Amino acid sequence: MTNFSNWILGFCAAIMGVAGLFVASHAGDGVGYWGGLAIFLFAVLFVFFLIRTTLDHEEEGH
Repeated sequence: MTNFSNWILGFCAAIMGVAGLFVASHAGDGVGYWGGLAIFLFAVLFVFFLIRTTLDHEEEGH
């Protein structure tokens, strides 16, 4: 497991995404709602990016 830092970043991004959903659920309308959804979307895309880079690095080693 050479890319352990990617796992840590992914875990932190997942927590940030869940927090964004909590913010969106309690905000009602307006900036809080859309901001929470934007944070969640960013976290999901960032986790997919980390998965891609981790798998690309593993393929280079073989």
